[in-house]
Amino acid sequence: MADRRAQRTVFHPAGDQPDTAAGAQRVSRILVSILNWNGAVQTIDCVRDLLRQQLPGGATADILVIDNGSAPPDTETLVQGLAGMPVALHREAVNHGFAGGHNLAVDRALDEGHDFLWLVNSDAVMGGSDVLAQLLALMAADGRCGAASPLLAILDQPEKVYFCGNFHDWARLDTHRASNVDDARATARQRLAQQWVPGTAMLLRMDALRDAGKLDERMFAYYEDDELCARLAAHGWHSAVAYDARVLHAMPRRETDRPPYYFYLMARNYLIFWQGSTPPAHRRRLALKLLDRALYDVNRLYYRGFPEQARAALLGVEDYLRRRHGRPALDRNAGLRLRALRALLWLPHLRVLRRLDRAG
Repeated sequence: MADRRAQRTVFHPAGDQPDTAAGAQRVSRILVSILNWNGAVQTIDCVRDLLRQQLPGGATADILVIDNGSAPPDTETLVQGLAGMPVALHREAVNHGFAGGHNLAVDRALDEGHDFLWLVNSDAVMGGSDVLAQLLALMAADGRCGAASPLLAILDQPEKVYFCGNFHDWARLDTHRASNVDDARATARQRLAQQWVPGTAMLLRMDALRDAGKLDERMFAYYEDDELCARLAAHGWHSAVAYDARVLHAMPRRETDRPPYYFYLMARNYLIFWQGSTPPAHRRRLALKLLDRALYDVNRLYYRGFPEQARAALLGVEDYLRRRHGRPALDRNAGLRLRALRALLWLPHLRVLRRLDRAG
């Protein structure tokens, strides 16, 4: 349900309005999409931060906040906090997840003729006023770049970059994560078609989305950015990183600090992604390899002492096998057969885990 009271706006760099004279550069239109789910205060801060972005000449940006099924008190805080800001607000009664929520913005960008769509997490903090400008410059220099990201650093440790380049390793069914910018640059020169970027602050070219399609709503959240970049590559586009731009993002100290639904979605969507995206040359015994790895991760959680997260992950595996997609529902257990298979694999997985402990 669209909020008719919301304003639609364009922001420009101070003193640098787009030139509309004859022969001027074509204006690039960007739609910025921010999802809110029971985090109104954080979302309002994010909007304020984005309004400080300085755009290059020939670019305009509209900000769209999508309230993704928040509780009424949070929605009211959001409406009041955004009042008077040059932002459009769209309100949904249910949570459509990262994929479904941002796909509402994809539809709007297509309908309104935007050239780019910038997905920005509501808890992201811009590392400078030129982040979007840097991403646009990267896109302008490379007409086949379909998705781009800044560097991502930890919010309370801004010097610590946790993303500078990700690359699919189809042979290993894994992701190679560059250790530093030099590694990322070198790997990108060799494996550009395998590069993918996270959705935290991902700029998408609308022409690329017209070719490859929208985010995969089966996933609800997690792996949808990975899957989209693989699909873009299959359509002749590629992903890239603006190494001079930085966004800060809060990260948990430990993976197991995350809620159980995270482990459910990661387990289910891991299987959806690798089963659906792995190229034909690497598909030999793919289903068995993926199932073994998924159950190994479940047993790893049990071994490390996190039974609640392990049960959620096992349920994610179950729902993948039963083709249950979308929003997670954790108020049940995986079936007896899958629980028996997990128990059967406990001893071989335990040997691997203990060997890794001894080696580490």
